[in-house]
This record gives sequence, C-alpha cells and structure tokens, in this order.
Amino acid sequence: MTGAVLGVARITGSHQGPDGSPPCSPWAQTGVWHLLLDDVQELALPIPIERGQLGPWRPSPDLVTQVLQQLPRLRP
Repeated sequence: MTGAVLGVARITGSHQGPDGSPPCSPWAQTGVWHLLLDDVQELALPIPIERGQLGPWRPSPDLVTQVLQQLPRLRP
C-alpha cells in the first residue's frame, strides 16, 4: 500500500472522547483519543511514502528533507 504526506502540523494537546458522549467535532469518534493540531501547513505537492499513517509517527531524515524543500520556513 502506498501513502502520501499531505502536510505537517504541531500537536498541541489531546483528549479522549468518552463512550456514549456526543462527539466534540463533526469528524470525531467516541471512545478514541483525539489530537489537537495547530500550525497546520499543507504541502503544495504530496510526498509519496511506503504506507500511510493516521496517528503520530517519526518521519525519516529523507522525508524531513523533502518537506523542508516545500516549507523552508520550518527549517530550524
């Protein structure tokens, strides 16, 4: 399966959606952890990767280089 990186974001918090409670947003699922994101930056061109990830994960150095080519202002 092939995935793609579409953007980057800063994780600023998290909370759990308790079972049986109303969703905290139109996209939320109950009973799971939700990440709060800030500084979301869309990439102009998707970067293909071997497989997609929905949760947080550590990018490879090569992927970081490719992201920084598109978003140079994120460079430390």
